Amino acid sequence: MSGESKGQVLVLEPNDITRKLIVSILTKAGYATFEAGKSDDAVGLLARKPSLVIMDVEGDGADSFGFLKKMQKDHGKVPLVALAEPGDRDSLQQRINLPRVTFLDKPVNPMMVLSTVENFLVADAALGTVAVGGDTELDLKRKQYMRRAIDLSQQKMDENCGGPFGAVIVKGGQIVGEGWNCVTSTNDPTAHAEMVAIRAAAAATKDFKLEGCEIYTSCEPCPMCLAAIYWARIDKIFYANHREDAERIGFDDAFLYSEIALPENKRALPVYRMLREEAKIVFDNWMKKQDKTGY
Repeated sequence: MSGESKGQVLVLEPNDITRKLIVSILTKAGYATFEAGKSDDAVGLLARKPSLVIMDVEGDGADSFGFLKKMQKDHGKVPLVALAEPGDRDSLQQRINLPRVTFLDKPVNPMMVLSTVENFLVADAALGTVAVGGDTELDLKRKQYMRRAIDLSQQKMDENCGGPFGAVIVKGGQIVGEGWNCVTSTNDPTAHAEMVAIRAAAAATKDFKLEGCEIYTSCEPCPMCLAAIYWARIDKIFYANHREDAERIGFDDAFLYSEIALPENKRALPVYRMLREEAKIVFDNWMKKQDKTGY
């Protein structure tokens, strides 16, 4: 493809239709892709140094693990998106010895594949452009903010407030909101660290729009918190642990990410629509309202 790509993705999938669909979606999204239907063919493609590998880890039997061993030896830091049957996750997790692995259930949802690739490559690229690993004054401040979020996650976990998550929101070089998970201590399922930090920052700034703010969170935000961050108009997200790190300790957001991508009639939670015409009257009244507030 022409132009600068967002990253190189190797797609190893024996099913031609599935492979072509994944490749098409990624290519349209701006990724350079190369593909293989067999593990033997994919081994040679590792020399092209992919940014990420998408692989049906059950598709080629024993050859799949031969490829994974080769990948681990020569390209151990490359993220792997492993496609597998839902019931095989636990056993495969133990066999795949790579530092960055996330599982997607078969049959494959192509848009979920794209979302996962974006999570790995776009987020990593964004962090790289701000040189978080450097030693400039800004780098050091950002590390300080993240360490505060991590400290909160440990401290509040030790105090039995909730799970091991912390977050801080910064504006103009000052922390304007802090939060930690207090779901179990307050019996509030929405009291995730990011949500608590957003509420604190909005109260402190007396503004529901947190434009000009950055959020530092000890773990990648779940779908609920990510949506809240968008609604708050926060400028940048910095996170430490990945969603797969959270999954390994029992916090599995992958189910929610996959549910969101499904049509309503395919979701695990039944969804029903009713009384639209009555509810629509309120929306019509909103359009006529002259003193709108709340958005």
